[in-house]
Amino acid sequence: MAGSLLLSTAVPAALADPVDVVEIAGGKVKGVETDVPGVQLFKGIPFAAQTSGANRWMPPQPVEPWEGIMVADRWPDQVVQDINLNPVGKFWGDEFYYDREFLPPASEDSLKLNLYTPAASTDDNLPVYVWIHGGGNDHGYASEIEFWASKLAEKGVIVVQTQYRVGPLGFLALDELSKESPNGASGNYALLDLVATLQWVHDNIQSFGGDPSRVTIGGQSAGGRNSVTLLKSPLAKGLFHRAVIQSGFGGILPLDFKTLEQAETDNAAALEEIFGKPMNLADLRALPTTEFTQKMVGDDILYKALDRAIGEYIIDGYSLTQESIDLLRPGALNGIDIMIGGTSDERTSQRGGPDRTFADEEFDAAMTKIYGNDDYTDVYEPSDPRDAYRMSLRADTDFEFQKALISAQYAKAHNDSNVFAYYFNHVPPGRDSEFYGAYHSADLWYFFNSLREWPGQRHWTDADYRMADTISSYLANFIKTGDPNGEGLPAWPQPTDGAAFMRFADGYAFAVESTPYPSRDALNRKAVFDRFEMREGELSR
Repeated sequence: MAGSLLLSTAVPAALADPVDVVEIAGGKVKGVETDVPGVQLFKGIPFAAQTSGANRWMPPQPVEPWEGIMVADRWPDQVVQDINLNPVGKFWGDEFYYDREFLPPASEDSLKLNLYTPAASTDDNLPVYVWIHGGGNDHGYASEIEFWASKLAEKGVIVVQTQYRVGPLGFLALDELSKESPNGASGNYALLDLVATLQWVHDNIQSFGGDPSRVTIGGQSAGGRNSVTLLKSPLAKGLFHRAVIQSGFGGILPLDFKTLEQAETDNAAALEEIFGKPMNLADLRALPTTEFTQKMVGDDILYKALDRAIGEYIIDGYSLTQESIDLLRPGALNGIDIMIGGTSDERTSQRGGPDRTFADEEFDAAMTKIYGNDDYTDVYEPSDPRDAYRMSLRADTDFEFQKALISAQYAKAHNDSNVFAYYFNHVPPGRDSEFYGAYHSADLWYFFNSLREWPGQRHWTDADYRMADTISSYLANFIKTGDPNGEGLPAWPQPTDGAAFMRFADGYAFAVESTPYPSRDALNRKAVFDRFEMREGELSR
């Protein structure tokens, strides 16, 4: 990793200056109005240089300065990825990617962020929420329509939505790359981009009315896992103070990581197989950006072939170490407040569709894959092949939710931190909602309070608007103080004496100790303990 992480230059904010033309690292920038009076949006602020050519597979480099005032009225390009992955006519395309206004092109000039601020002056000292998009760490971007954050910002927080390199451009480790790095490491470029974002926030957020000492990170799906990865990275220490983990499968429980040496060897072999010859770093950096998404390798574009082979985060000894990845060690999360949870129907939008069925043997195979035995037979009893398929999806989600809940209890028991867990069980209206339920990513509309009567969105109901206002209020309070509780909201308990969490359902918030299916909770709780060789007693002080 030649060079260093982004070294942005802090620009001191003059006392009580209005947030209008803002001077930051690189130059001056001016925002645009949103649909909420008093909330400005700065689109596409660069926090690092472009990443093509010699900057490809380098740590994020300093921002390239610009002249004059940059009017920040254009969404940043997506990072390089397969932008045709979720077409309209399919579930994800119809839900999130239908509006061309929210679909920027992809390029290697994309380490940029969007920033919503309700601050009237630079001394407002508002808390900051740094949002990390999901997308399996191989796609996704900061400007998706469900991230429209003006109403969340209106509640008194600054929302920063960042981008990071994904797929092979974000995770390639090679011996040549490690040797050119002063840190002797390569591979975790996505993580370095996220750390650079936090450094930029620390150095520049006061000019937007923000408080660099009150920074919360948050993300959903891969973004949730990336938030957990930041909790594991020594490079991010001190740059944030709270974390929101939405559907970050696995929570803080242990994961397997390749070593740097394993990744270097595996990746060199994979490159030779994909390209049909050994590839050195100069060859790889000389590839035109378009070749990643246009060159075919068998039935796939080059980007996908590389992505499948390279994988994600590794222990590189620099951004992640053998010690730092262990979040179960006592005090690992001291001082970091946590909000963690997931949806009740994560898998419906990820696998199959409403018309799919399972024969008895298919159901048994799917359930055995989750549990490793037949303990499930008493609590998951399908009535027909369609019910069998749907029940297998719910069981997988139930298992994942217990990981989040056990993570919350463990974090509370072993750290001096506030910890809050939730279960999103609210079903958005229409679009086969009887099957999809509270699907993976459904909660995003509500956490951001981004429901609008705009063409293409669902036909939201009073319950939806009430749910969105409630959840976004909890989130804003958490960003401000590390505690989601506040006036007019049902009390949200911490898991200090057993399972305790908020269930969001039918437009309301309920403090509960189990889902509507406690026998399933017990089965999945035991299964998680068995999988990770844990005991119930470890969840108490």
